[in-house]
Amino acid sequence: MNGSEIRRRRIPRLRSRERMSSLRESIPRRLGRRPRKDLIPKPILKLISPADIFTLMNFLCGVLAVMNSVDGGDGFRKAMYLIVMGMIFDGLDGPVARRYGSSHKFGVWLDSLADAVTFCIAPAILVYNMFKDPSGSLFASWQGFIAIISSVSLATLGILRLARFSFYAHKWKDFIGLPTPAMALIVVCLAGCFYWSVELGIEIEYVTTGHTIALPLAIMMISFMMVADLRYRKFRGGIMYLQGFIMIMLIASLLLGSSRPLIGLTGSIAITLPSLLYLIMPLFGGPGRVWGASKWADLVDEEVVDPFEEPEEDMEGY
Repeated sequence: MNGSEIRRRRIPRLRSRERMSSLRESIPRRLGRRPRKDLIPKPILKLISPADIFTLMNFLCGVLAVMNSVDGGDGFRKAMYLIVMGMIFDGLDGPVARRYGSSHKFGVWLDSLADAVTFCIAPAILVYNMFKDPSGSLFASWQGFIAIISSVSLATLGILRLARFSFYAHKWKDFIGLPTPAMALIVVCLAGCFYWSVELGIEIEYVTTGHTIALPLAIMMISFMMVADLRYRKFRGGIMYLQGFIMIMLIASLLLGSSRPLIGLTGSIAITLPSLLYLIMPLFGGPGRVWGASKWADLVDEEVVDPFEEPEEDMEGY
């Protein structure tokens, strides 16, 4: 077939609907983006990986912590213990995921939901039941009002913190805003100081006697750090062992405190100090840490993020 015959050959034209479909498929390739594929639902058992078992244990710790908080009394101690156990399981799912891997992103979303229960809902219910007005009135007294506001801010701002992290799904070097496990640890430490002080009969005005509003007010103000434009360091390497040691010490004090309240109080005070130090750490890092997200926008090119696309794998430590 010579050139003239090729030029005279008629090429059939696609129908308009087929042409538009072909054009839509070619646009993402031209822009360097993959065309969106429909996800086929899989059975739950095929989605769960070994790391997801630890995530589910984290979730169960949060549920049990809520149940014990409602019971009151010694249930407060058990709830604090379960929240700390949830932190340990939350810290283990990342290394297990890197060790055994996963062929899907199911664990990323499961981890976010588990953290919402254990580090947002459970501490909020613990704060409300521990510091509410003993008379049962909600808004009739300052004590009941502050307990409600503190617990609501703790749960709401924590969920907003998790939602922002899940939405952007970036592998950032540090955290933007106080991580929810760190906030839950601060709540457990302050609640432990109150609980063991009452057990030992220590009377401090506005803390353990009268209108106990000092600690819920402190928790309410600290909760805003979760959505603040602050850069918190993400610890890696050998310092992770120090974090694990702190968790074990706090668990030991909660367990031994049932028979020796002084040990429980000592453990809560000892863990409160490094927790508050981490809370104010961005203030010592210069403007780059005080205004974290704003400064990062000048350092990196912001990518177009589709919230319906699968996120990155490494999203531990919300």
